[in-house]
Amino acid sequence: MTDFQAIADRVEIEALRGEFTDAAMMRDRARLAALFTDDGTLRMPNIPAELVGREEIRAGGERLQAQWEFFVQNTHPGTIQLDGDTAAGRAYIQELVARASATSSAASCSLPR
Repeated sequence: MTDFQAIADRVEIEALRGEFTDAAMMRDRARLAALFTDDGTLRMPNIPAELVGREEIRAGGERLQAQWEFFVQNTHPGTIQLDGDTAAGRAYIQELVARASATSSAASCSLPR
């Protein structure tokens, strides 16, 4: 892989982070889930929850959204590891939530299955 290709790959991955936050803020769970591969995983270690696959990611987002009156998400860069045509990474997400019960918290909603 050339240095130019590695830079281009990183720029495309950064764009995915922006799409993720925009889809979350617009409450477009189908678009958010479509950003993942069929076997992609969304991990939320503070809840703790792990959603595997597009359908589970979409449905899990809808379950969470149903608990909130409002929601604001900020995504901060983490790491990106490139390995040929594959990549792995991590982003740090800060979420401010007002639960439907009118109490506020920082991303501490339950995610029942």
